[in-house]
Amino acid sequence: MVSEPLGTVLRSARDTFNAQFTAARRQMPALEPERLARFLADTVDPLAAAVHAVAPDRVAALVFAAYELGLELVGQRLLESRRGTAAIEAGWRALGAAAPGLLADDPRRLLAAASNAVHQLESTPGARPEEWTQGVAALAPSCPDVESLLRVGQVRAWMAGLAHYRAGALAVAGTLPEPLALAALGASGSFPALRDRLLADPWFVPGAETGPLVRAVGAFRGFGGVFVAPPRVALHAGHLIATSGGEGWMVAADAFGATFHRARPDELQADVSATLPAGVQWAKGTLTVRGRGVPAPLVGALTSVAADATTLALTASLTHTIALVALTALP
Repeated sequence: MVSEPLGTVLRSARDTFNAQFTAARRQMPALEPERLARFLADTVDPLAAAVHAVAPDRVAALVFAAYELGLELVGQRLLESRRGTAAIEAGWRALGAAAPGLLADDPRRLLAAASNAVHQLESTPGARPEEWTQGVAALAPSCPDVESLLRVGQVRAWMAGLAHYRAGALAVAGTLPEPLALAALGASGSFPALRDRLLADPWFVPGAETGPLVRAVGAFRGFGGVFVAPPRVALHAGHLIATSGGEGWMVAADAFGATFHRARPDELQADVSATLPAGVQWAKGTLTVRGRGVPAPLVGALTSVAADATTLALTASLTHTIALVALTALP
C-alpha cells in the first residue's frame, strides 16, 4: 500500500512504468519486482508525500525521476551495500524530510547526486555515509537553492572520509555564502582564514582543540583493504606513495579519512628509505617524536619512512597498515 500522491502517479502512468521496467530487466536480469516494489513503498512514498505537501504539481516529476533511478539501483543491486545497510535509501528519505522544496525543484539531480555520494562513501573503507547523510540533512534547510545543497554535499563528502576531495571541497565552500560555508565546515569566524589553515594543515579539525595524532590507514586485502603484503611508503612530487606486492597507490589522507588511488608507473620509482628524520626515534616498538612518545600501530621492524612538513608516514615488516603521525599536532 502506498499513499495517494504516489498511487495517483503510478496508476496514471502504469503503462509507461511497466514498459520501463521491462526494458530495464532485459539489461539487468537482477532487477527484482519485489525489491522494486519495496523501494517504492519504503522510500519513494515518503518523498512523494513530502513533495506533495509543498508543491503538489511536482509530485509526478519526482516519481518519474525516482522510478527511473530506482530501476538502476535495484537492478545493479546498489541498495544493499556490502556493509549490509540501505544507506542510499536512508539518504533519500533524509533529503525528502529536510528539503522537500529543493527536492521538488530538481528531483533527478538531487537524488542522483545523493545516490552517487552515498555509494562512493560506502565503497571507501573507513568512510562514513551515515555521517554524510546526517550532516547534509542538517544543513539542507539553510540552503537557498539546489546548487547550494549540492555544494554542501561535496564539502560534507570530504569531511565524511573522502580525503582526496579536500582541495576541491574547500574551493566549492568558497562559492557558498560565508555563514553556510562555515556551517558546512562546523566552524565560526572568517572563512578565508579557515580555508587557508585547512589547506595548509591536513590534520586541523575545525571546532576541535586538536585533531587526531596518529592514524592507521590501509589494510590487508583479504580484510577489505588494498595491500597484499606489508606496504612501503615514499614521497613523489609531494604526494605519499604506497607500494605492496608490485602494485602502487597514491595515498590521500587527512584528519577526516584516507583514500587510495592507483599510482602511475613514474610515481612507483620514488626512492624508499627507512631513515628517520631528525627528532624522531624508533626503538623496541616505541616511536618518539620531538621528545614525545607516540603510539604507533606497527608490528615488526621498521621498513620505510616518508615525511613532509605536516605528516610522518611509517611502515613495518609485520603490519599491513601505514602509520601516519600528525606532526602539526605535536609541539
